[in-house]
Amino acid sequence: MAITDKRGFATLALTAFLTATVATTLFAAGCSTPAPDSEQPSDEEPDIQPDPDLDTDGAIALVEIYALDLWGQYLPTTITELAVTNTEPGADDVNIAGFPVAHIAVKQARSYRVALSADGHHPIEFTVDIADGQLPSTAVVNSVVANGGAVTVSRGSRVLTPDTDAIPTTTLYLGLRHKWFSAQARPARRGNQIDLLMDGEEAWTSVHSELGQATDSVELSTWWWESNFELIRDANHASQSESTRRANTIMSIMDRSPARKRVLVGQFLSQDGFLSSMTVDDELEQRGADTSDNFEFMGQANTTRGVFMFDPASFSFNDRIHAAHGETRSRQFDGTSIIDSQLPTRTVDLTLWPVGLDVQHASWHQKFMVVDGDVAFVGGMNLRRVDWDTSRHEIFEPRRMLFDSTASARQEVVNREELPDTGPRKDYMTRIAGPIVQDASEVFKRRWDTAIADGAEYSAGSTSYDVKRDLAELPGGVQAQITTTMPDPYWEHGIAESWLNAVSQAQRFIFIEDQYFRAPVLNDAIEARMNEVPGLQLIVITKPINEWLDPGCAWTYGAHHRFKSQFPARYQLLQLRAFDTQVTWGIDETESRFADMDVHSKLLIVDDVFLSVGSANKNNRGMVYEGEMNVAVYDHQWVRAARKRVIANILGDGFLESDSVDVWTNQLRDAAIWNDLVRQNWDDEGDDISLDGAPLPTMYAPNGFVYSMDFPAPSECLIESVGPDMT
Repeated sequence: MAITDKRGFATLALTAFLTATVATTLFAAGCSTPAPDSEQPSDEEPDIQPDPDLDTDGAIALVEIYALDLWGQYLPTTITELAVTNTEPGADDVNIAGFPVAHIAVKQARSYRVALSADGHHPIEFTVDIADGQLPSTAVVNSVVANGGAVTVSRGSRVLTPDTDAIPTTTLYLGLRHKWFSAQARPARRGNQIDLLMDGEEAWTSVHSELGQATDSVELSTWWWESNFELIRDANHASQSESTRRANTIMSIMDRSPARKRVLVGQFLSQDGFLSSMTVDDELEQRGADTSDNFEFMGQANTTRGVFMFDPASFSFNDRIHAAHGETRSRQFDGTSIIDSQLPTRTVDLTLWPVGLDVQHASWHQKFMVVDGDVAFVGGMNLRRVDWDTSRHEIFEPRRMLFDSTASARQEVVNREELPDTGPRKDYMTRIAGPIVQDASEVFKRRWDTAIADGAEYSAGSTSYDVKRDLAELPGGVQAQITTTMPDPYWEHGIAESWLNAVSQAQRFIFIEDQYFRAPVLNDAIEARMNEVPGLQLIVITKPINEWLDPGCAWTYGAHHRFKSQFPARYQLLQLRAFDTQVTWGIDETESRFADMDVHSKLLIVDDVFLSVGSANKNNRGMVYEGEMNVAVYDHQWVRAARKRVIANILGDGFLESDSVDVWTNQLRDAAIWNDLVRQNWDDEGDDISLDGAPLPTMYAPNGFVYSMDFPAPSECLIESVGPDMT
């Protein structure tokens, strides 16, 4: 951070002050997003005094500058530059000191130009005119270029020393908008440890470990709950007894924990209606009915329906300053500094079915967990039978058998005689420690308290709780943000804003791995950015779409042809398949076993600097009104390592890691071409070759999981008239 006048000042950093203050910076959104509970301290903090090095002799006024982001957090010294220059030729140098709250001692009426910039943020520039010293201060801010940020002002006086009179003081609060994170969402906090957990084995093993250590509380939200879902499944799983396996189920693990358990599960169509038990089972409902077991449960329906305006909520920068900085709470600001969302507004019509249905077809799709207020898991996996696989995605995987399957059925999979009950599945979860854990907990609390207030079934035995705040930044941690889509009455759209922000900044590549690829809101932005940046590449990994049953077929096929026709050399559409062989007659008849992978991922990576992953799919509903939660990370080193790991798993053996976009995207393309050829070779043989015990020839051996995909025209879909926000 450099504080400079027209000649350039030396760096002045109050590191100890910054560290202590950022650790207590708290978030409060204005308008429709209320401040989290228990954030307001009971007493105001004292005013921040100027740095002792500031020469105030003969000063007629004091200018105070807070260097903040739009969440009211102090900007770090290492990435920030605050420049203050005189606008009058020949004027004296600016006497300025301090950071992140800087002070200028004004000794004559004059005009200053102020510029604040920080890595990853849009800069602010403006002029401030200081009149002769009077109480209250008569400073005037003008010619503001805020770039989506905010400049707000308070006026008053400050007694600098006990033996001096009060001096007119103008305080300027500068809030920079982040280029990548969502301004509307909870703060993009620094110092978080984020672990990207790939697929069920790795993810649920980590969850199992944390649940086993829980002592105080567990808050868990899922779209679907099965009490006999097994979190850990070791190499001897197929031969284990039912009692041994049951000990590793989510219900048994939760029952053993001394912590207070609170579970929210999504419901369909209506609150506690005739489908309320569809996503749960009797065991969970028994826990909800029992008020003495330290285990609380409620269902929650998403009541979104009909026609409404998608107009994301604004917020007050002033409110955020008051919430984050106790010394400002008695100060009056000039203006309201309302910050509007930069998302496009539009009419959403959820009645656009071919038969004109108007039903509550939305859901609460969030999948996350907070343990003891210290650790959170955010991802796309449910506690459901299909949500477990290893990152090897083996065809004959006995651990993908249903809990109630027989020992003989499991052994048949071990012997490679039969396929398991569920197929290979690709998904991700994150383990989070650090300051943003409180934001995940606060999302759960808002939903939980609403369910209690609405009198949801089992609410009589449900208790509220306080969010654990003031979580310390962790050494070497990354800046990250909890983003959500939350329908009325919450009305949050941090996921959409972060995605569109990321696309608008893309220079090299946009990588999507997702269950769906049919979000017109997102695709419009991608198309515009690809037209702006001639070298930008788009890589999409998704799964095949059923032309007869999937109502989003036309929107998926349309998205593919849109990018294929406009950017044929810069766009790849890929799918994932698992492969193995099975000997069916002695040793001379070998059949192929290809399985389209169930890509359940919700992953977005841009330029190796930004990553978003969680429960939100790439469809309009996930961005507009479905209940979703993602975690967004802005950190080059972390995101690059995550992207390399993702690509390495997809490409398999022989993959050479590269930072070059051209190299690794060509590796994907070449691998898909090779695997397509292998698949064709098997098809030409009727998926049956004679090996007589010999090794599998190279021409029949795919490498990794990636294959090309080319959707037909939208006209091939049975249903083409479903609205874009409903698929």
